Amino acid sequence: MCGAFVYVYVGGVRYQLMGSGVERAGVGDLIARRPDLGSRFNIRPTQDVVMVVNEDGRPVARPMRWGLIPSWAKADKLPRSTFNARDDRLAESGMWRGPFKRSRGVVPANGFFEWKKTDGQKQPMYITPKDGEIFRFAAVYDFWINEHGETVESCAIVTTEANDFMSSIHDRMPAILDEETVALWLDPATTETDSLQPILMPSANEILQAHPVSTRVNSYKNDDESLITEVSISEPESAEGQLGLFDDSTD
Repeated sequence: MCGAFVYVYVGGVRYQLMGSGVERAGVGDLIARRPDLGSRFNIRPTQDVVMVVNEDGRPVARPMRWGLIPSWAKADKLPRSTFNARDDRLAESGMWRGPFKRSRGVVPANGFFEWKKTDGQKQPMYITPKDGEIFRFAAVYDFWINEHGETVESCAIVTTEANDFMSSIHDRMPAILDEETVALWLDPATTETDSLQPILMPSANEILQAHPVSTRVNSYKNDDESLITEVSISEPESAEGQLGLFDDSTD
């Protein structure tokens, strides 16, 4: 699953998206309007994230609530734990079927956290791309109108089974897209499950690296660069917060 991740915007970075050359998705413009989205080391469900979608044939960055609220949800019965969408449930589930066909996007991330069970303890691990680039997480989104008539855009990160590298840490991982599969994922003309499902495969082992980090990341109240610094797991640390948010996921 994916219950916490990191995104730090670097000005001037271009995104290769949709198979049509190097294009700007307007991430810099979005960060200028919403500087709170630009440098974050412990992004959690219900917070806004940067999402790249296809608008009229071009990639556009928009802020979205992480934790999908379906268009048909009732204000007094909002679903919980919808921050991840399992790849094997996208085509059939009433929660995911519509967004899977009509509204797909990409969430950029520098890395994500997962908790490895070791000697009865849960050690947070930080997983990043080896090449220093960003991850492109496959995501789905939807629109919901609240009791005040306001439109709320929200999303879920798609997860798939873990590759061999990740399986020692967790049995699920985000579905990571490359430049070619991003183009297909964002193409609104592509709606067939047979075309979309195959690209949601576990990523290659060799693109990933991981290291242990401080248990300070367990608390959503902590959000600073020290959270991604490697630590020695032999050093005792005082745990802050609970991991219930991750354990309760319906991913």
